[in-house]
Amino acid sequence: MDYLEYLNEDQHARQRPARRILLDRSDPLNQFDEITFRDRFRMHKENALEIITLLEPRLSSLSQRGRPVSNQLQVLITLRFLACGIFHRETGDLCGISEPTVCRIVHKVCSAICELRSLYIKFPDAAGQANYKVQFYEYGHFPGVIGCIDGCHVPIKCPSTPDAEEYRNRKNCFSINVQGVCTPNLEFSNIVARWKGATHDSRIFLNSSLCAQFESGQHSGLLLGDSGYGQSNYLFTPHLNPTTAEQQRYNRAHIRTRGMIERMFGVWKTRFQCLRNTLRFKPRRCCKVIIATAVLHNYLKQHGCPDLPMEDQDDADVPMVAEAANDQRGLAHRAAFTVQHFSI
Repeated sequence: MDYLEYLNEDQHARQRPARRILLDRSDPLNQFDEITFRDRFRMHKENALEIITLLEPRLSSLSQRGRPVSNQLQVLITLRFLACGIFHRETGDLCGISEPTVCRIVHKVCSAICELRSLYIKFPDAAGQANYKVQFYEYGHFPGVIGCIDGCHVPIKCPSTPDAEEYRNRKNCFSINVQGVCTPNLEFSNIVARWKGATHDSRIFLNSSLCAQFESGQHSGLLLGDSGYGQSNYLFTPHLNPTTAEQQRYNRAHIRTRGMIERMFGVWKTRFQCLRNTLRFKPRRCCKVIIATAVLHNYLKQHGCPDLPMEDQDDADVPMVAEAANDQRGLAHRAAFTVQHFSI
């Protein structure tokens, strides 16, 4: 009898403990009023709900143990990080989630957002290009423009890789050099976010699919870029030393029109403060975060979410002159274009 009691006690000791029930996490949609929510997430509640619905089919719970993190909370956690750029530890403390779990959630949701890239970041077709030419001309009086192109540096932490110094830009900071092309509505029509901070803007463009499309004649319009790009028959840069009245008028129209790309970058970084702070991921994950914010930027613009008041912009980046890389035929084309369109 004593032996059987011993077996029963041993079996009882090996029973699994009672299932742990996690505390219910706060719901930001119910916790904050509309104004407070907008200040923290940089968008309206209805926009956040639309994004949650859009991403729902692409998300699943990280784990089925305990009480899994709902898809809605996963999206809201990611939107809060993108809007504020706060540390994952602080986000986890607010939601009762561990820091590694927050990191996995942000990576997974950003990956899901990146899958929507082809739906919301598109280069215009023939009809769209005709419309953009009109809108760009009304804004800056530069004929034939279908997009403005420029590079934008997003700071990242120093990578722990042998090529870390290749991420150091001319401001002595580590970054990803992002190439963007803007529309008259301040949306991205093209984005490339995979090049190291030390890479020249012109090199990024020359190795992009957009450049190949222009070279093959798929687009009938002009891109405007700064002097960091090489002049060609479809990418127009300013005259470095304008000497005639026509060249001066050309430069003034060029500057007015190309100012749209700077405004777009400013609106983009104001809404997503993580782009102003240092992204503390591996470079590949940083690129996913950048693409995800560009997709969300276009989505919010297309769904009528108003732009936030512009904050102080980063120091202006003085472009590296690429005059030596200019195509001589491109220079001749620019000279003829200047005389044709900017003579009185």
